[in-house]
Amino acid sequence: MPTQARRIKVALVSLFCVVWKAGGQTVVEPVNREVALAGVIREVHGYGPPGYGENKKKDSSITCWVLELPTPVNVLCTPEKPEWASVDCKATKRLRLFFPTFPLDNGLELKAKTMKGHKAIISGVLHRQDTLGEITPLYIDVTELQPLPDHARRNGL
Repeated sequence: MPTQARRIKVALVSLFCVVWKAGGQTVVEPVNREVALAGVIREVHGYGPPGYGENKKKDSSITCWVLELPTPVNVLCTPEKPEWASVDCKATKRLRLFFPTFPLDNGLELKAKTMKGHKAIISGVLHRQDTLGEITPLYIDVTELQPLPDHARRNGL
């Protein structure tokens, strides 16, 4: 029994060290597979067409939903040119949220509005931005949205 207790202690200490060390590192998530990420839901403002922020007087103003993460996240990426890797493949702490539209709309966007400014767990599929219209380097097609459980909030997540 003492050896089992020792193994459990070693496993817990190892787990703590891994979680603590990963706290400041970028997390690389898979593409084309659903993931769940925790963060704060926010509404942000940006610029749309024609120049997506190049000329703030001419470009249309847009508002979108984002999930702000505690640590940067990224997906595997192949830059168009190797010297463009820092731009084409950059990590982010802010993911633009895309919600399903009619007829599949499950009320997720309405749910996001009620959770604005609060911590939540978002499930969905991550994608690298296709156009400047996504505003963030990565975006997520949301499939589920849940408030962060109270015990997770108390533990600083």
